[in-house]
Amino acid sequence: MKLAVAVLCAAATLSACGSDDSAGSGDLTPVRFAMASPSWNAGFAVMAVVEAEGFYEEEGLKVTTNLFPSATQAAQQVAGGGADLGLMTVEPVAIGHDKDLDLAYFDSYWPKWIYSLQVPEGSDVKSIADLKGKKIGVTAVASSGATFARTAMKLNGMNEKDASLVPIGAGAQQINAIKSGQVDALALWDIQYQAVENAGVTLTPLPVAETADAWGGGFATTRTNIGAKKDVLERFGRAVAKAFVFARANPEAAIRDLWKLHPETRGSDPEKKALADAIKVLQVRLDGQGYDDKTLGHIDEAAFTRSLDFLASAGLITTFPAKDVYTDEMFTAINNFSYEDVEKKAAK
Repeated sequence: MKLAVAVLCAAATLSACGSDDSAGSGDLTPVRFAMASPSWNAGFAVMAVVEAEGFYEEEGLKVTTNLFPSATQAAQQVAGGGADLGLMTVEPVAIGHDKDLDLAYFDSYWPKWIYSLQVPEGSDVKSIADLKGKKIGVTAVASSGATFARTAMKLNGMNEKDASLVPIGAGAQQINAIKSGQVDALALWDIQYQAVENAGVTLTPLPVAETADAWGGGFATTRTNIGAKKDVLERFGRAVAKAFVFARANPEAAIRDLWKLHPETRGSDPEKKALADAIKVLQVRLDGQGYDDKTLGHIDEAAFTRSLDFLASAGLITTFPAKDVYTDEMFTAINNFSYEDVEKKAAK
């Protein structure tokens, strides 16, 4: 909490260096966007497409994107005025409700809960109860995946100390840890699991009933901005929706947009393998978004409530209505564009 307060107090100072209000913006509205990710990867290829294909400019926006290592830090930036909006999972906004951060979601990005527990194929671990005495690999002991693992064990009658949480970092470290037997199970999020499977490791999920059909997170801002900057938020959401449609129509082009803007994501594998693996990761993010009925960005109240119930069961929040921290009044405007025109652009 002391760290949270410190970051909030520093947000006003950081907002000056994070903004871009120069005259060079022309008639474009400047927007400061905080994305909760320590680095770019194929799971965020859509957010590269929206920039590379000019969808921000089509909506009259000049967006400056800054990365933050965690959803908590992204939320603190938005709450403190260091960013106009941010992309983050459910936890920081829900927890911030009790801290009077006054944040709310206006657009979905993760329609499904992204964290899970998984084990290598053939493991003798068949249920969460079987994790007793085992080692669970997490990116860091303070990560959301680690919190998910502790909570899942608690909800299944275990003490969080019944299993050991082992920090295994990201990328090759995770793959080496599971292949070498350093850990017996993993508590990661969806695109990390796909990266592990891309490396030839077959995994089996351990069902956690409490997060089945739960919502994962999306774009959040302050309640003040929802009232005062509704048009800007709708335009931002619409630009991202166009990028989703583009990426679904031509995932290879989406990955190449990512590589063009962020060459470090290309990796060292031969192009054919690198492209195929990246598309598999991107596909995880494209699934279930609401293309067919044109409801991109829609937040399902029942799914959001399941997420809040899970966090409440962990003792992380008090129970409150989902509508306290989200609005669904913008997704109709967010989908007000020609899907067909974007698909034609992607085909070219």
